[in-house]
Amino acid sequence: MRRPASAQPREGWDHNTDYLRRILVDCWQADLTVVEREFTLVGVNPALDEFSEPAALMRKAAEEAAVEAGRVLAAR
Repeated sequence: MRRPASAQPREGWDHNTDYLRRILVDCWQADLTVVEREFTLVGVNPALDEFSEPAALMRKAAEEAAVEAGRVLAAR
């Protein structure tokens, strides 16, 4: 099956996020903010060691996004 040109390379690999959205948002009507990042196994899997710099940047961006989401939630 061919993927549309706009699709991300790993689109559809994460089966849990859609399930959680369905339960938390659709069923429980929770306000959900999902912060995603890649390269979570850098430093654990030696095959990914060459990606340590982009992984660190992604981690920092994800942490900042999570802090901001917490601030927004706390301000309500």
